[in-house]
Amino acid sequence: MRKRTLITMALLIVVAIAQISLPVGAASPPIRVTVNGAFLATDVAPTIQNGRTLVPMRAIFEALGAAVHWDEATSTIRAYRREDAIILQLGSRTAWVNGPSRQLDVAPIAVGGRTLVPLRFVAEALGAEVNWVDATRTVTVQHTPYTPKPIGGTITFGALSEPVILNPIISTDTASADIHGWISFGLIRAGADLLPRNSIADRWSWDQASLTWTFWLRPDVRFSDGRPLTARDVKFTVDTILHPDYDGPRRINVLHVAEVTTEGDHIVRFRLRQVDAAFLSNLWIGIIPHHILGTVPVREHRAHAFGRQPIGAGPYLLERIVPGQFAVLQRNPNFWMAPRPYIERIVFRRYVDMNVMQAAFEVGDIDWMTIVPDAVDRVRREMNDRADFREIPSHGYDFMALNHEHAILHDRRVRQALKYALDRPAVVRNVLNGLGTVVNSHQLPTSWASGAPNLNDYAYNPNRARQLLDEAGWRVPSGARDGLRRRDGSPTGETMRLNILWNTGNVIRQDIAAMAVRQWREVGVDASDAALEWAVMLGRFERTEYDVLIIGRVPGLDPDPFRFFHSSQAVRGPDRRVMGVNYQLFRHAEVDRLLEAGRLTVDMAERRAIYHRVDQILNHELPYIWLFQRITVRGVWRHVQGIVEVPIAGGPIGIGPVLGEARYIVGAAR
Repeated sequence: MRKRTLITMALLIVVAIAQISLPVGAASPPIRVTVNGAFLATDVAPTIQNGRTLVPMRAIFEALGAAVHWDEATSTIRAYRREDAIILQLGSRTAWVNGPSRQLDVAPIAVGGRTLVPLRFVAEALGAEVNWVDATRTVTVQHTPYTPKPIGGTITFGALSEPVILNPIISTDTASADIHGWISFGLIRAGADLLPRNSIADRWSWDQASLTWTFWLRPDVRFSDGRPLTARDVKFTVDTILHPDYDGPRRINVLHVAEVTTEGDHIVRFRLRQVDAAFLSNLWIGIIPHHILGTVPVREHRAHAFGRQPIGAGPYLLERIVPGQFAVLQRNPNFWMAPRPYIERIVFRRYVDMNVMQAAFEVGDIDWMTIVPDAVDRVRREMNDRADFREIPSHGYDFMALNHEHAILHDRRVRQALKYALDRPAVVRNVLNGLGTVVNSHQLPTSWASGAPNLNDYAYNPNRARQLLDEAGWRVPSGARDGLRRRDGSPTGETMRLNILWNTGNVIRQDIAAMAVRQWREVGVDASDAALEWAVMLGRFERTEYDVLIIGRVPGLDPDPFRFFHSSQAVRGPDRRVMGVNYQLFRHAEVDRLLEAGRLTVDMAERRAIYHRVDQILNHELPYIWLFQRITVRGVWRHVQGIVEVPIAGGPIGIGPVLGEARYIVGAAR
């Protein structure tokens, strides 16, 4: 009996020892994290949940160069690194990266008074490479550390035109946009991929049930005068655009907004009347300050001094403009995105034409320009040791606007004849030195909505042009020595006479006009051309006071062309200025229906099919004569570095510099 008792006790002791030692023997080794080879020290150990490693938020964000902020009231983590914005919430599997939301495999958790975040998600969102080494239970993170650049110096651009008005919700010309795009920021910005990303708003969400967009503003955004930019300013900007007295071109951006509401200083909501697939992409509009314009009647905004001395939340502020000579922008000391711009000043120097500007670039008076096409080969050869040259397909096109209320041009057969009568491939060869592609409708290859089938290429065909003009009732009278066409072919009938406008100093458009005059005369059109100062020509364009006008167009971030071709955008205001951007006064019921349908679905395949059909109709009806998409050759002196080139060629009006650029001057002064 005693022996059995001793055996039993011995077995119990063995089991007890085994139970005590099991946890020690079964415990996994601790998880290690290294960043660029250095051990990441944390006061709370990393842990694994659902196969994901979580680490203390402050440790990982700061190791990757991001500033991190904790909002106790909402349990929200906000991390910013230069233009990047990462937003997470404790216990939520929804996160935001540079604006749009993403779903996490595991939510942030609280452990030992510390907030832990999913390591791989955070690191990859900030561009790092993450690997798991199973043998040592180590997560390795590799990223490129930020290297500060020299601060200071001046970059000088050339300009052919004077800015007209620097109020971002009113301006329509690229000369103004080139300036106010650096001064004013909108809720969203264009990324290098041309998709919407964070700006003044660091995140957003869409609720289909209530047709409501919610935007959260960065709490640290300030205007250049030091005043905070809040939800009140955003609401004021949009309410101004929707006001009955507003006479600018931006109403189309917010056309379907039924109500704007705010929650505190940093949340703004837009309730829409209907789905608007392009709404988010259209919110690049610069925000205007309520504390300056809030008491100014909307009808007086265009004439207000703000349009000459704007205040914005962008990286630069306007220092001064000397009309006819230059405009100077200065680094904004209150810019809220770290780091602030490296370059101290940006100068836009005015030149009488592109050839004079080209000469200024070659001697170093300006640092950056689009090289005149017929000088590309020579300039590249002669400046190869001190300048860099890049070929960038433009996200825009040049065209000849046609006034659809003109007694001659309202006939589609005439418009088609004029296009057949112009040798556009020869224009690309001879005027652009081959640096371009002939286009035949609105959607460009740089757009996801491009590729409409069965487009007429309008190959150069003077005989077809003559046939169409005959059919339209414009014939050369029998025996006429001048060869000009007259209405109904009567010797005493109205002469077929058209004038082509182009802006002074633009030698490319001057050459296009000269070629069109010559080739249209060959088919019996009494064509002429005239150059106007940019502001004068723009005023004529906005009031449709022209026959034919040569200009360029840059589509927006979204392929929706509603603003350009819908008949609602061809309504004149009290001063005869067209209230939209349909300055050719093109009206077509089926195009209207399709453009409205394109805004009511967010399905990309459906929208692509709709815009293909729109392109086919435009290709037949010809609201204007499409010319070409340029291949821009950008020349930049080598002391200017940190450039990210994208196919945006000046950018959609008001979008300004594309985020991702960090231009600086080598040596910090010049």
